[in-house]
Amino acid sequence: MPESEDARMIFAASDNCAELCYESGFSAPDPFLWFEYAGQKVVVVSPLEFARAQKECHNGTEVICTEDLKTRFGLRDAPAYSASEHICAISRSLGVHHWLVPDNFPLGLAQKLTKRRIRLSTLNPFSPQRPIKTDAEIAAIQEGVQLAETGLYRAEYILRQSRIGKENLLFWEKKILTAEILRGEIDAEIARAGGIAVGTICAPGRQGADPHQIGSGEIHAHEPIVLDIFPRSKRSGYHGDLTRTLVKGKASDSVWRAFEAVQQAQKNALKTLRPGISGKDIHQGVVDLFKERGFETVTGGGVTPRGFFHSTGHGLGLEVHEAPSLSPRNEAPLQTGHVVTVEPGLYYPEWGGIRLEDVAALTKDACRNLTTAPIYLEI
Repeated sequence: MPESEDARMIFAASDNCAELCYESGFSAPDPFLWFEYAGQKVVVVSPLEFARAQKECHNGTEVICTEDLKTRFGLRDAPAYSASEHICAISRSLGVHHWLVPDNFPLGLAQKLTKRRIRLSTLNPFSPQRPIKTDAEIAAIQEGVQLAETGLYRAEYILRQSRIGKENLLFWEKKILTAEILRGEIDAEIARAGGIAVGTICAPGRQGADPHQIGSGEIHAHEPIVLDIFPRSKRSGYHGDLTRTLVKGKASDSVWRAFEAVQQAQKNALKTLRPGISGKDIHQGVVDLFKERGFETVTGGGVTPRGFFHSTGHGLGLEVHEAPSLSPRNEAPLQTGHVVTVEPGLYYPEWGGIRLEDVAALTKDACRNLTTAPIYLEI
């Protein structure tokens, strides 16, 4: 029997399982089986996906049709798409009784396999090389960033074309401009460019004080609008991520002061970002700058959080949030090939939030900013 590290397995839909998409190179909406045994990587798919999988899977990956499992692995009579029976037949044929699986392996399937005396152990990280991006992956992420910028430019155009009306409401094409309309325009523009945008944040005014509030309702002039856009490329499956904060009209002194602090914090972090420094150190630099400039952070005690209360950034790739993080929890040195967001922010319930986000790829001795969208506040 092979060593456990030679026997890895995933059963999932690769459209929503980054490990499977990474290991197979094949994107599909329905679950399929991938396994690695003694260095050989294999994908098992239905006839529906067989031809496409042959074209799209990574070189060196064998693609097997479920209809051929009987002759290949001695599959006994079973429902055509019974994952447990397929895995049992493959395990018997290969003599493997212990598989390493991701943390999110289906519980029901795991229970069925356990009853058949197939042992499973979780492996975390399942694909430890994933955080180190290849040149091709960095190019794919940059394409995702460009998709996000496409959505941002649409939002900027609409805000420029809008007019300020009664009670400082914004009007666009003779209608009150709402967060829902602005988000729809951003997402549609990204779709036309070949991306998928889900959960785009357009948080006007005080809603921006809640970093993951997607935003709703009327948009007013002279208030900050947090725009956080993180589309996925249909072609590659890799994400972009981008945040800008804009004000149609004139920002208040408080908003300007926060904007300037966030912009400087981001500049400092990007300048410092390089292999060898830890995510914790990058984050601490942002915390120190905000403290020096008098921005108070309060969390816990049942009160609404205020100030800077999230990490400075996170890894980006097949998932919007992946390793490594720029946070107090990450003391490990960053490495060449890491791709991270740099997104400091300040949030105060009295007026809203400011967040600015770029994406950077770590090079040999510094970083390369993959974001080209300019940073400014007022439109």
